[in-house]
Amino acid sequence: MSPESEGTGDSQDILYRLVDKESGTVLIAAEDLLNYFMEEDREPPETVTFVRAHHVGRARRKTEHAELQVVDRQGRTIGVYYLGRVYAEFRHELVSSGEDRPDLDYSFFGYICEYPWAGEIWRKWAMQRPVERGEWARYPSDWHRSWLHVVQTAWFDSGRNATRYETDGTAVIDSTGITTRAGFYCALGEAVNGAGGYFGSNRDAVFDCLRTMRRDGAVPFRLVWRNIAASREALGSDFTESVLSLFEECAVETELSPG
Repeated sequence: MSPESEGTGDSQDILYRLVDKESGTVLIAAEDLLNYFMEEDREPPETVTFVRAHHVGRARRKTEHAELQVVDRQGRTIGVYYLGRVYAEFRHELVSSGEDRPDLDYSFFGYICEYPWAGEIWRKWAMQRPVERGEWARYPSDWHRSWLHVVQTAWFDSGRNATRYETDGTAVIDSTGITTRAGFYCALGEAVNGAGGYFGSNRDAVFDCLRTMRRDGAVPFRLVWRNIAASREALGSDFTESVLSLFEECAVETELSPG
């Protein structure tokens, strides 16, 4: 039985599932998660807390192959993190049942997610589908890395490749809302592959996307980069010229607008 089909309570309230990857068994389904999405320089916590757990009655105490799934309001998986070995910090006989949802701790031995705003962004994505075009730019600049991480994770977990899927012949980037390099890659992915789209998270990844696009026979696109002067100021001339040289190397026609 797949995790989506197991009884885990009201799927509209659940945002996370802890699943035994080998058997597909849902160990915990919960409305929120604490101590997993954290700053890069923070010490890893000893436990991760699943907030308001829905599915705990027959949960196994530990597994060597735990997978954390992010799910939308229909119970569909939209993101996955491999955790490895985890074990529960509670005794089954003390777990509440019914409408009283307990907060439960699991010790784990993997890595935390070093994108502190990813949890908040996942919640938005789970409740609001599809993602709106330009939505990433409405958030503070320190959220951009987390947004790009969610984009990349959701993109590949949906079974898509690092290539071009949109059919519009022109991709347009407007530098007005781009204040960070992560924001640039958010804008580029959206310009090439639509809202929530991915087209690289760094220069090498963009090259991989362009190379895969040619291999897949995807239709070439023309790039219009508006207000290029603002990008040079916000991102640095070296970064901007490096990206432009990559597009030139890969035979992407570019049109630059100074304002």
